[in-house]
Amino acid sequence: MKRRNYLNFTTPYGVDMAAVSQSGFSGLLIHESGHIPSLHHWNHPGVDSPFWRFYHNPEPGNHIHHQGQDIELTPDRVVLIPANTVFDCCGPKAPPHFWLHFSVTRHTRVLLDAPLVIKVDGSLRALLAEALRLHESVADPLRTQRLFHVASALLHLAFSRVDVPLAPVLPENLVELLALIERAPHGDLSNPFLASRLGMGVERFIRWFREHMHETPANYVIATRIRLAKQRLILTDKTIDQTAAECGFPNRHYFSRMFSRDVGCGPAEFRKRQRERKGI
Repeated sequence: MKRRNYLNFTTPYGVDMAAVSQSGFSGLLIHESGHIPSLHHWNHPGVDSPFWRFYHNPEPGNHIHHQGQDIELTPDRVVLIPANTVFDCCGPKAPPHFWLHFSVTRHTRVLLDAPLVIKVDGSLRALLAEALRLHESVADPLRTQRLFHVASALLHLAFSRVDVPLAPVLPENLVELLALIERAPHGDLSNPFLASRLGMGVERFIRWFREHMHETPANYVIATRIRLAKQRLILTDKTIDQTAAECGFPNRHYFSRMFSRDVGCGPAEFRKRQRERKGI
């Protein structure tokens, strides 16, 4: 099966919610909310993307296929699809389709590796109806804010309906350290510096960090810097060199190499795809 590697967090058909979502409203970073009354281009094999998806079809007929299982998209259910989950979009119809693209922050760390079906009850149904109503209303900044809050409520309500495993609660000093990395990716985030912040020796710090985060501090720092760089490339007009510097990369060459290793294309190509998709 040929994989379709979807790198874009948003599409031309939805409302880009990243700017509102940057306010840090919750551990769920919402990239896009979308609704198409008649989705004609639905059959896609090997869909693969670095963000989560929330799917709901108000009419039956189509499904997604994951590891030998057909998961029907019907009015009485929503489907949560974790990031980096490869699946097929299948179905002969062109039904109405509502979706959310979002990311789960590293602090929350939801441990889920397969699509999850959630039954639509009265509360979810009311929120879905409100989301569709907002999509059909006149576009303006206030509508986007309202849609962001409705989308947040949908996601929180959906997660509250299931026993989704979470990673153990992190020590307070580690949470503060992760916040520092997020807040100042351009700073000195070497192992000796981070260890000194916690009053630990370097070797003890690395063992302690891996025990809680299941990766080395260096890998976590690089992943955070790449994630923040992607946000800047999408949301700002800053140059590649400026983005590299703000996210803690010593030069453009190293930034491009690390970005390509993680994303599959260089930062310039990543930005170009975004702008072509948005018609900029």
